[in-house]
Amino acid sequence: MGRMGVNVSQQPGWLAELLDNWIDALSPFQLFFLTLVLLFGSTAVFLATYALVLMQRSTRRQQWMNAFQSRVEDDIAIWLSGDYTTSELVLRLQEELKKDLRASEAILNIIFATSKVFRREGQPALLELLISLNLHLVCFRLLKSGHWYQQAYATRIISQLQLAMALPLLKDKLTTQNATLRIELIIAMVSLGDQSWLRGGDLTTIRLSDWEQILLLERLRRLDTAQLPLFDSWLAAEHPDWILFGVRLCRHYNRFDRVQEMGALLQHVDERIQMAVLDAFDYLGTPETVPYLIAYIHQATGNRLTCALKILGDQGDPDTVNLLIPYTAHADPAVQMSALSALKVAGLSKDELRRLTINPRYIDHLFDPKLS
Repeated sequence: MGRMGVNVSQQPGWLAELLDNWIDALSPFQLFFLTLVLLFGSTAVFLATYALVLMQRSTRRQQWMNAFQSRVEDDIAIWLSGDYTTSELVLRLQEELKKDLRASEAILNIIFATSKVFRREGQPALLELLISLNLHLVCFRLLKSGHWYQQAYATRIISQLQLAMALPLLKDKLTTQNATLRIELIIAMVSLGDQSWLRGGDLTTIRLSDWEQILLLERLRRLDTAQLPLFDSWLAAEHPDWILFGVRLCRHYNRFDRVQEMGALLQHVDERIQMAVLDAFDYLGTPETVPYLIAYIHQATGNRLTCALKILGDQGDPDTVNLLIPYTAHADPAVQMSALSALKVAGLSKDELRRLTINPRYIDHLFDPKLS
């Protein structure tokens, strides 16, 4: 037994001596390679351990969040059904906020989601709850953050819940260069009923691209009728892109009451606006557009003139026939063809049209579907 004890006590020294001899026998390259293996191996073990710790923390956090959201959603549902008063719900949620300050954004998300479900029916009550919990301050903090996506999210909440006190902050952000955030800000300003910024030169010098206009129109479609913009403000904006979008809005929403304002825009120097007005007049198809078109065809050229002639012809007004006939001898073949087509729509026969042109091919194209 004693001899065995001596051997055991001597084993560490023996192993250390063997390890020293083995290391001495290694070449410099082999020693360098061994060092790299040990370094990478220890790093991999550390990273794997760290990842496992993060995964466990994330799992616990997610479990807590799921349970917390479930409790808050149940409380809000009971409150909306009338079994809780607002003060009772506020007290319950304040207790949750005392336990974990991070719960504020979770409650804000739940109120926002609930507001989107209930639309306008529950908005006043949800807004009162938001302010009672001081969660509007969280929105303001996100709006002042340095990350555009946080600002955009806060803007959506402000727009959805109609948080009018945030208007000054929204106006300050309108000069942003981020297109996504700018669209959210515009929608929020429109939904809150404030369009005074349209007349501010500093705020409307940024272009509003066609892509942005499509996105804006898609978002505006989701608004209630009472939240739609005041179209006279859009049509009187200072920057051409905003006027162009205003005309397109009038077309989309069948604003017959804006024909006079749009007719005046046919004199605008921007040809895009002129074409947008013609497109709106063509879509609306109201006789009220005729006087503006008659005044316009005397100054229009090219594609704008052909469009104006087509719209006049589509009116089917016999009084426009004498105005259209001189254009059948226009120097531009496209204008001649447009005038003849408009006269056909106005009711002229094939023989009458043939007498108005020296080129019978135009008439063949008008009356032969295979050639048109």
